[in-house]
Amino acid sequence: MDQSMRGLIGLSGAEWQDLCMRVLRLQYGADLVPVPDTGGDHGLEAYTLKGHLFQCYSPEEPLSHQKRYEKQRDKTTKDVGKFIEKADKLKRLFGEHVKINRWILMCPYIDNKDLVAHCASQTKRIRDANLEYADPDIHVICQTMEDYELSYKRVVNAQLARMHLPPLSEPDYSSVDSADVDKMREKLGKVSRLRDESRRQDYVRRLLQSYLNSQEYRAYIKDHFTEIHALLESELDDLEQRLVMEFSLEESKPAALLQRVMHETESRVRACAPDTTLSDSRTLAQGKVAEWLMSCPLDFYEELAS
Repeated sequence: MDQSMRGLIGLSGAEWQDLCMRVLRLQYGADLVPVPDTGGDHGLEAYTLKGHLFQCYSPEEPLSHQKRYEKQRDKTTKDVGKFIEKADKLKRLFGEHVKINRWILMCPYIDNKDLVAHCASQTKRIRDANLEYADPDIHVICQTMEDYELSYKRVVNAQLARMHLPPLSEPDYSSVDSADVDKMREKLGKVSRLRDESRRQDYVRRLLQSYLNSQEYRAYIKDHFTEIHALLESELDDLEQRLVMEFSLEESKPAALLQRVMHETESRVRACAPDTTLSDSRTLAQGKVAEWLMSCPLDFYEELAS
Protein backbone atom coordinates (compact mmCIF):
# COMPACT_ATOMS: atom_id res chain seq x y z
CA MET A 1 0.00 0.00 0.00
CA ASP A 2 1.18 3.53 -0.87
CA GLN A 3 2.45 5.30 2.27
CA SER A 4 0.02 8.20 1.80
CA MET A 5 -2.92 5.80 1.59
CA ARG A 6 -1.81 3.92 4.69
CA GLY A 7 -2.26 7.23 6.47
CA LEU A 8 -6.00 7.05 5.73
CA ILE A 9 -6.42 4.30 8.32
CA GLY A 10 -8.09 5.77 11.36
CA LEU A 11 -10.07 8.54 9.64
CA SER A 12 -13.42 9.07 11.33
CA GLY A 13 -16.52 7.84 9.54
CA ALA A 14 -17.45 11.39 8.50
CA GLU A 15 -13.92 12.17 7.25
CA TRP A 16 -13.74 8.96 5.27
CA GLN A 17 -17.18 9.50 3.73
CA ASP A 18 -16.26 13.06 2.75
CA LEU A 19 -13.05 11.89 1.09
CA CYS A 20 -14.79 9.03 -0.73
CA MET A 21 -17.49 11.33 -2.10
CA ARG A 22 -14.97 13.84 -3.44
CA VAL A 23 -12.94 11.09 -5.10
CA LEU A 24 -16.06 9.45 -6.56
CA ARG A 25 -17.34 12.78 -7.91
CA LEU A 26 -14.05 13.25 -9.70
CA GLN A 27 -14.04 9.65 -10.93
CA TYR A 28 -17.62 9.51 -12.25
CA GLY A 29 -18.68 13.14 -12.74
CA ALA A 30 -22.35 13.59 -13.63
CA ASP A 31 -22.91 9.81 -13.56
CA LEU A 32 -22.62 9.83 -9.76
CA VAL A 33 -25.83 10.22 -7.76
CA PRO A 34 -25.23 11.04 -4.07
CA VAL A 35 -27.88 9.81 -1.64
CA PRO A 36 -28.39 12.22 1.30
CA ASP A 37 -28.68 10.78 4.81
CA THR A 38 -31.93 12.66 5.43
CA GLY A 39 -35.10 10.76 4.78
CA GLY A 40 -33.93 7.43 6.14
CA ASP A 41 -30.87 5.20 6.06
CA HIS A 42 -30.77 3.39 2.72
CA GLY A 43 -27.44 1.72 3.46
CA LEU A 44 -25.59 3.56 0.71
CA GLU A 45 -23.79 6.86 0.12
CA ALA A 46 -24.11 7.04 -3.67
CA TYR A 47 -24.63 5.12 -6.88
CA THR A 48 -23.79 5.64 -10.53
CA LEU A 49 -26.13 5.58 -13.50
CA LYS A 50 -24.12 2.61 -14.77
CA GLY A 51 -25.07 0.56 -11.70
CA HIS A 52 -22.27 0.89 -9.13
CA LEU A 53 -23.46 1.37 -5.54
CA PHE A 54 -21.13 2.72 -2.85
CA GLN A 55 -21.15 2.42 0.93
CA CYS A 56 -18.24 4.02 2.80
CA TYR A 57 -16.93 2.50 6.01
CA SER A 58 -14.00 3.41 8.28
CA PRO A 59 -13.95 1.45 11.56
CA GLU A 60 -12.54 3.09 14.67
CA GLU A 61 -8.84 2.25 14.93
CA PRO A 62 -6.48 0.87 16.14
CA LEU A 63 -7.62 -2.67 15.37
CA SER A 64 -5.96 -6.03 14.90
CA HIS A 65 -6.16 -7.63 11.44
CA GLN A 66 -8.86 -9.99 12.70
CA LYS A 67 -10.95 -7.32 14.40
CA ARG A 68 -10.76 -5.06 11.34
CA TYR A 69 -11.93 -7.94 9.16
CA GLU A 70 -14.79 -8.75 11.52
CA LYS A 71 -16.02 -5.17 11.51
CA GLN A 72 -15.80 -4.96 7.72
CA ARG A 73 -17.54 -8.32 7.40
CA ASP A 74 -20.35 -7.32 9.75
CA LYS A 75 -20.82 -3.96 8.03
CA THR A 76 -21.08 -5.68 4.66
CA THR A 77 -23.63 -8.19 6.00
CA LYS A 78 -25.71 -5.47 7.64
CA ASP A 79 -25.86 -3.13 4.65
CA VAL A 80 -26.41 -5.89 2.10
CA GLY A 81 -29.36 -6.77 4.33
CA LYS A 82 -30.68 -3.22 3.93
CA PHE A 83 -30.19 -3.50 0.17
CA ILE A 84 -32.47 -6.54 0.19
CA GLU A 85 -34.98 -5.51 2.86
CA LYS A 86 -35.65 -1.93 1.73
CA ALA A 87 -36.93 -3.06 -1.65
CA ASP A 88 -39.80 -0.57 -1.94
CA LYS A 89 -37.65 2.46 -1.09
CA LEU A 90 -34.76 1.41 -3.29
CA LYS A 91 -37.03 0.58 -6.24
CA ARG A 92 -38.29 4.19 -6.13
CA LEU A 93 -34.75 5.52 -5.60
CA PHE A 94 -33.18 3.76 -8.61
CA GLY A 95 -36.20 4.00 -10.90
CA GLU A 96 -36.68 1.82 -13.94
CA HIS A 97 -33.41 2.57 -15.71
CA VAL A 98 -30.73 1.72 -13.12
CA LYS A 99 -29.80 -1.86 -12.32
CA ILE A 100 -27.15 -2.26 -9.63
CA ASN A 101 -24.39 -4.57 -10.88
CA ARG A 102 -21.70 -3.72 -8.29
CA TRP A 103 -22.38 -3.33 -4.55
CA ILE A 104 -19.15 -1.76 -3.24
CA LEU A 105 -17.95 -1.26 0.32
CA MET A 106 -15.17 1.34 0.36
CA CYS A 107 -12.68 0.94 3.23
CA PRO A 108 -9.38 2.68 4.05
CA TYR A 109 -7.56 -0.66 4.29
CA ILE A 110 -8.27 -4.31 3.51
CA ASP A 111 -5.82 -6.89 4.82
CA ASN A 112 -7.74 -10.17 5.11
CA LYS A 113 -8.58 -12.45 2.20
CA ASP A 114 -11.56 -13.80 4.15
CA LEU A 115 -13.37 -10.56 3.31
CA VAL A 116 -13.24 -11.51 -0.37
CA ALA A 117 -14.83 -14.86 0.44
CA HIS A 118 -17.48 -13.13 2.56
CA CYS A 119 -18.30 -10.78 -0.30
CA ALA A 120 -18.83 -13.83 -2.52
CA SER A 121 -21.37 -15.20 -0.03
CA GLN A 122 -23.14 -11.82 0.02
CA THR A 123 -23.21 -11.82 -3.78
CA LYS A 124 -25.12 -15.10 -3.66
CA ARG A 125 -27.43 -13.66 -0.99
CA ILE A 126 -28.45 -10.76 -3.24
CA ARG A 127 -28.79 -12.89 -6.35
CA ASP A 128 -31.02 -15.34 -4.48
CA ALA A 129 -33.31 -12.45 -3.49
CA ASN A 130 -34.21 -11.78 -7.17
CA LEU A 131 -34.44 -8.01 -6.69
CA GLU A 132 -35.92 -5.91 -9.50
CA TYR A 133 -33.23 -3.24 -9.12
CA ALA A 134 -30.29 -5.69 -9.00
CA ASP A 135 -28.61 -7.01 -12.13
CA PRO A 136 -28.64 -10.83 -12.27
CA ASP A 137 -24.81 -10.71 -12.50
CA ILE A 138 -24.37 -8.37 -9.53
CA HIS A 139 -21.19 -8.69 -7.43
CA VAL A 140 -20.48 -7.55 -3.88
CA ILE A 141 -16.91 -6.29 -3.58
CA CYS A 142 -14.73 -4.21 -1.24
CA GLN A 143 -12.39 -1.50 -2.49
CA THR A 144 -9.84 0.99 -1.19
CA MET A 145 -8.41 4.26 -2.54
CA GLU A 146 -5.86 2.20 -4.45
CA ASP A 147 -8.71 1.39 -6.86
CA TYR A 148 -9.12 5.14 -7.51
CA GLU A 149 -5.46 6.18 -7.28
CA LEU A 150 -5.44 8.86 -9.99
CA SER A 151 -8.65 10.51 -8.79
CA TYR A 152 -7.44 10.33 -5.18
CA LYS A 153 -4.15 12.02 -6.04
CA ARG A 154 -5.98 14.73 -8.01
CA VAL A 155 -8.15 15.42 -4.96
CA VAL A 156 -5.06 15.67 -2.75
CA ASN A 157 -3.30 17.97 -5.23
CA ALA A 158 -6.35 20.21 -5.39
CA GLN A 159 -6.27 20.46 -1.61
CA LEU A 160 -2.57 21.32 -1.66
CA ALA A 161 -3.12 24.10 -4.17
CA ARG A 162 -5.49 25.96 -1.85
CA MET A 163 -4.03 25.18 1.57
CA HIS A 164 -3.23 28.25 3.64
CA LEU A 165 -2.79 28.07 7.39
CA PRO A 166 -4.57 30.64 9.61
CA PRO A 167 -3.00 33.17 11.99
CA LEU A 168 -1.91 31.60 15.27
CA SER A 169 -3.32 32.31 18.71
CA GLU A 170 -1.07 33.20 21.64
CA PRO A 171 0.69 30.01 22.87
CA ASP A 172 -0.51 28.67 26.22
CA TYR A 173 2.68 27.31 27.78
CA SER A 174 0.80 26.16 30.89
CA SER A 175 -0.77 23.38 28.81
CA VAL A 176 2.60 21.60 28.50
CA ASP A 177 3.54 19.18 31.28
CA SER A 178 6.52 20.56 33.21
CA ALA A 179 8.04 17.07 33.49
CA ASP A 180 8.09 16.84 29.70
CA VAL A 181 9.78 20.23 29.46
CA ASP A 182 12.40 19.10 32.00
CA LYS A 183 13.01 15.99 29.90
CA MET A 184 13.56 18.14 26.80
CA ARG A 185 15.89 20.46 28.69
CA GLU A 186 17.91 17.51 29.99
CA LYS A 187 18.33 15.99 26.53
CA LEU A 188 19.37 19.29 24.98
CA GLY A 189 21.97 19.66 27.72
CA LYS A 190 23.91 16.92 25.91
CA VAL A 191 24.43 19.29 22.96
CA SER A 192 27.68 21.16 23.59
CA ARG A 193 26.42 24.50 22.23
CA LEU A 194 23.41 24.33 24.52
CA ARG A 195 25.18 23.60 27.78
CA ASP A 196 25.02 27.29 28.61
CA GLU A 197 21.85 27.61 30.71
CA SER A 198 20.56 30.86 29.23
CA ARG A 199 21.16 29.69 25.65
CA ARG A 200 19.46 26.37 26.34
CA GLN A 201 16.53 28.10 28.05
CA ASP A 202 15.96 30.28 24.99
CA TYR A 203 16.21 27.23 22.68
CA VAL A 204 13.67 25.33 24.80
CA ARG A 205 11.30 28.30 24.77
CA ARG A 206 11.46 28.54 20.99
CA LEU A 207 10.89 24.80 20.60
CA LEU A 208 7.91 24.95 22.96
CA GLN A 209 6.42 27.80 20.94
CA SER A 210 6.83 25.75 17.77
CA TYR A 211 5.31 22.72 19.50
CA LEU A 212 2.17 24.61 20.57
CA ASN A 213 1.83 26.37 17.21
CA SER A 214 2.29 23.12 15.31
CA GLN A 215 -0.41 21.45 17.40
CA GLU A 216 -2.77 24.24 16.37
CA TYR A 217 -1.75 23.94 12.72
CA ARG A 218 -2.15 20.16 12.67
CA ALA A 219 -5.62 20.40 14.22
CA TYR A 220 -6.59 22.93 11.55
CA ILE A 221 -5.21 20.72 8.75
CA LYS A 222 -7.12 17.74 10.14
CA ASP A 223 -10.38 19.70 10.14
CA HIS A 224 -9.99 21.34 6.73
CA PHE A 225 -7.62 19.19 4.66
CA THR A 226 -8.29 15.55 5.52
CA GLU A 227 -6.07 14.01 2.85
CA ILE A 228 -3.09 16.24 3.61
CA HIS A 229 -3.49 15.48 7.32
CA ALA A 230 -3.50 11.74 6.62
CA LEU A 231 -0.40 12.01 4.45
CA LEU A 232 1.42 14.28 6.92
CA GLU A 233 0.71 12.09 9.94
CA SER A 234 1.71 8.98 8.03
CA GLU A 235 5.05 10.54 7.03
CA LEU A 236 5.76 11.74 10.57
CA ASP A 237 4.87 8.32 11.99
CA ASP A 238 7.28 6.72 9.52
CA LEU A 239 10.02 9.14 10.52
CA GLU A 240 9.38 8.43 14.20
CA GLN A 241 9.88 4.74 13.47
CA ARG A 242 13.24 5.61 11.93
CA LEU A 243 14.14 7.58 15.05
CA VAL A 244 13.51 4.51 17.16
CA MET A 245 15.05 1.87 14.88
CA GLU A 246 17.80 3.71 12.98
CA PHE A 247 18.79 7.11 14.35
CA SER A 248 19.04 5.75 17.88
CA LEU A 249 21.93 3.54 16.73
CA GLU A 250 23.97 6.41 15.30
CA GLU A 251 27.05 7.68 17.05
CA SER A 252 26.80 11.18 15.58
CA LYS A 253 27.41 14.12 17.86
CA PRO A 254 24.15 15.38 19.41
CA ALA A 255 24.26 18.68 17.51
CA ALA A 256 24.73 16.92 14.16
CA LEU A 257 21.97 14.43 14.87
CA LEU A 258 19.58 17.17 15.99
CA GLN A 259 20.27 19.15 12.83
CA ARG A 260 19.75 16.07 10.67
CA VAL A 261 16.43 15.22 12.32
CA MET A 262 15.27 18.84 12.01
CA HIS A 263 16.19 18.90 8.31
CA GLU A 264 14.57 15.58 7.46
CA THR A 265 11.39 16.41 9.38
CA GLU A 266 11.05 19.70 7.53
CA SER A 267 11.66 17.92 4.22
CA ARG A 268 8.85 15.48 4.98
CA VAL A 269 6.50 18.32 5.88
CA ARG A 270 7.36 20.19 2.69
CA ALA A 271 6.74 17.07 0.61
CA CYS A 272 3.30 16.62 2.14
CA ALA A 273 2.28 20.28 2.06
CA PRO A 274 4.43 22.14 -0.52
CA ASP A 275 2.06 25.08 -0.62
CA THR A 276 2.82 26.09 2.98
CA THR A 277 5.28 28.91 3.63
CA LEU A 278 8.82 28.05 4.71
CA SER A 279 8.04 29.53 8.11
CA ASP A 280 4.92 27.37 8.59
CA SER A 281 6.75 24.25 7.41
CA ARG A 282 9.55 24.98 9.85
CA THR A 283 7.04 25.48 12.67
CA LEU A 284 5.38 22.13 11.92
CA ALA A 285 8.75 20.37 11.77
CA GLN A 286 10.23 21.96 14.89
CA GLY A 287 7.02 21.29 16.77
CA LYS A 288 7.26 17.59 15.95
CA VAL A 289 10.91 17.47 16.98
CA ALA A 290 9.96 19.13 20.27
CA GLU A 291 7.32 16.43 20.76
CA TRP A 292 9.93 13.74 20.18
CA LEU A 293 12.32 15.41 22.63
CA MET A 294 9.59 15.42 25.30
CA SER A 295 8.90 11.74 24.72
CA CYS A 296 11.13 8.76 24.04
CA PRO A 297 11.88 8.66 20.27
CA LEU A 298 14.66 11.30 20.19
CA ASP A 299 17.63 11.30 22.55
CA PHE A 300 21.40 11.75 22.28
CA TYR A 301 24.53 10.10 23.52
CA GLU A 302 26.31 12.14 26.15
CA GLU A 303 28.91 14.35 24.47
CA LEU A 304 32.13 14.69 26.48
CA ALA A 305 33.00 18.25 27.38
CA SER A 306 36.18 19.48 25.72
